[in-house]
Amino acid sequence: MAGGNKTDFQSFLHLLVSFDFEEWVDWIGDWGISRALFLTILFVAMLNIIAMQIPNFLLFTFSWLVGTSPIWLPIALLIGTYKVWVWYARSLFIFKRHVVLLEMKIPREITKSPRAMETALASFWFASEETTYLMRVIKGMVRPWYSFEMVSFGGEIHFYIWCWREYQKMLEANIYSQYPEIELHEVEDYAQKFIFEPDYHTCYCTDWRLEPFRKNIDAFPIKTYVDFELEDNPKEEFKVDPLATVLEFMSSIKPSQQVWVQIIFTSSYRLGTLNRKDSEWKKIVEEEVQKIRLESAVLPEQLPEEISEKRLAQARPRATWKQTQQVESMERNLGKHPFDVGARGIYISPTADFGKTYWGLRWIWRPYANPQYMSQLRPRRWHNVFDYPWQDWHDVRWNQQTRRCLDAFKRRAFFYPPWETPVNMMTSEVIASLFHPPSSSVKTPGINRISSTKSSPPPNLPM
Repeated sequence: MAGGNKTDFQSFLHLLVSFDFEEWVDWIGDWGISRALFLTILFVAMLNIIAMQIPNFLLFTFSWLVGTSPIWLPIALLIGTYKVWVWYARSLFIFKRHVVLLEMKIPREITKSPRAMETALASFWFASEETTYLMRVIKGMVRPWYSFEMVSFGGEIHFYIWCWREYQKMLEANIYSQYPEIELHEVEDYAQKFIFEPDYHTCYCTDWRLEPFRKNIDAFPIKTYVDFELEDNPKEEFKVDPLATVLEFMSSIKPSQQVWVQIIFTSSYRLGTLNRKDSEWKKIVEEEVQKIRLESAVLPEQLPEEISEKRLAQARPRATWKQTQQVESMERNLGKHPFDVGARGIYISPTADFGKTYWGLRWIWRPYANPQYMSQLRPRRWHNVFDYPWQDWHDVRWNQQTRRCLDAFKRRAFFYPPWETPVNMMTSEVIASLFHPPSSSVKTPGINRISSTKSSPPPNLPM
C-alpha cells in the first residue's frame, strides 16, 4: 500500500513539473470533476485577468467582432447552415422510416457454427440510400443499420433483430438461408413499452468500446469463434461457446429485473460519408502487422533502420507464439467485411433489488477479451463515469443519463441524429461471434427453444 502511495505521489510530482495542459485536464477528470466545468472556470479566470489589463475590455471585444464580421460572419453562417440542414434532412429521413422488430425463435437442435451467421452478415454490407450527393445532402438519406438484441425478462431470454421494414424480406432471406430451422416473428417493441419511473426503478446503462493493448483501436480484434475452435469440433459436447457465459448471466437475474443488450451495426463502406472520420481501417491493420513483423525479425545490421521494406525483405523471422497469433488474427479479419459497430446495454431493476448484479452486465463480454496483446470490449459512457459522491446529487445526473440512454436504445441510434456516438470498426466474424443462434451445446435454462424444426425456409419469401 505504501509503495502504491509513493508511486501516486511521484506521478503527481511529475504532473506538477510537466506543464502539460492535456495531462492536467485528464488528471482533473480522473478525480470525478467535470472537465467542461474545469475548463469553463479556467476560461472565465483568464478572461478576468485580460479584462484587468485592457481598459473597456467588453467594448474593445465587441468593436473587434463587429469590425471583422464581414470576414468571419459569412463563413460561419455558411458552415452553420450546411451543418444544420444536414442534421435536419437526416433527422426527417430517419423519422419517416418504418421499423420492425423480429423475434428469433431458437430450435432445440442447431449444429452450425457462428460462421453461418457470418455468411448471412455478408449481405448486410452495402451502401444503399446515399450513393449520390443529392441523396446524402439534399434529401438527407443515410445507409440502413440493423440491431441484434438479446433481452432477458426476469431470466427468460429472447433474441431480436431490428431493421427498417423495407429491408425485412431481405433480412429474413439471409437468415433463413443459413438457419432454415429458426423462426422469425414480428413482435411489439419491448423497449417502447417500458416506462422509466425514478421512484421505483434504478437502471445501469453502458456502452462497450474496444480497448486494445496498443493505440490503434480498430486494428486488433477481440477473440472470435475461430479462436474458440467452434467450427473445428464436430461434436456438440466438445464445443466451448463464450456466448454461453453471456446468456447464463442474463438467465440468472431475478424475476423483477431486466437486461437489454443491443449490437447496432452498419456497413462501413466509405462512399459519401458525412461528418464521420475515415478510420482507414485497412491501412491501420497493415501498419500494425508491419510493426509486429519488425519486432519479431532478426535484421541485418548493415542496413539503415529507416529502410523498413528492404530490412524486412532480408530479415530472418523469429516470431513468438503471441506475435504469430496477432498477425494471423488481424490478417484473417482483414479479409472479412468491415462494419461500424456500437454496443449498448441496460440493466433494469426495482431499487430494492438493484444490488451489485449490474457488474455482470458491465463486464458481460469478458469471455471474448484478450487485453494482454489484442483487445477487449470495455464499458464506457453513461453511468460508468460516476465514481465519486460529488459527481451527483440525489441521483439527478444518474436519472438524467438513464433517460438519455433509454431514448438512444429505443431509437436504436448510434450513427446519426439525435445520438451520434463514437463507434468501432468490427468485421462480420466479430459480430457473428457476439450474436448467433446458440447451438444445442448451450444449456442455459432461460432460452425457450421451440420443439419443432423446419427442413426448408418458409415458402412465402420473395423470389
